[in-house]
Amino acid sequence: MPIPFRLLLQVPATMAILAFVPTNPGKLAALALLWALTFRRLDRTDAVFYGAACLFFTAMNAASLKQGIFAFTRPDLLGMPVYELFMWGFYLLHTRRVLGGPAPQGRRAQAWTLALLYSAAFATIHDGSVLLLVTGALLAAALALFHEREDLAYTGYMVLLGAAIEYTGVWSGQWAYPGDPPGGVPLWFVTLWGGVGLFLRRLVLPILARAQAGARAPAEALR
Repeated sequence: MPIPFRLLLQVPATMAILAFVPTNPGKLAALALLWALTFRRLDRTDAVFYGAACLFFTAMNAASLKQGIFAFTRPDLLGMPVYELFMWGFYLLHTRRVLGGPAPQGRRAQAWTLALLYSAAFATIHDGSVLLLVTGALLAAALALFHEREDLAYTGYMVLLGAAIEYTGVWSGQWAYPGDPPGGVPLWFVTLWGGVGLFLRRLVLPILARAQAGARAPAEALR
């Protein structure tokens, strides 16, 4: 099924807003308008998914900021600009809408174990080289277990999305990484975004599929 143009527009438009809208509240207002126009209606499952992603990654960002592995240049709250509190919900909802696909089955215990180790690494490791080594090993182990075509698509797409967002943010002065990495962005961004994509498919899509099936069942019973 062709991807709607409005979804394809989301990433370049988000990059432009991050780079050129001058204030943090202005960026948030522009992003909210963009998402409202391009996502259109969200059902209850989408809204809960979006909100949970924002809460989880706000906590992860706060832990990573405390470790000093990156910093925002103009923070408003919890060391972050106000728009950042809403970004990860967008990234995950966008990826799900673009790629879609069936929810995977099986090996959930292994996926949860790897995801928890992954989260702990980004929350506790402050050395970029060690972080790359640890998360790279975890991502390699995850891909050895989970390598269906859709797993690779979610992993690869989020790496590309991450590159677009990270380089836009760094080059436009929104955030920065210590140690002057090549191009301004450390290589562990690949393992961060790729891992999020893989665990989005392996852990979150099955939960969303069950939630949507549960929401449909009462309506079908009334027919």
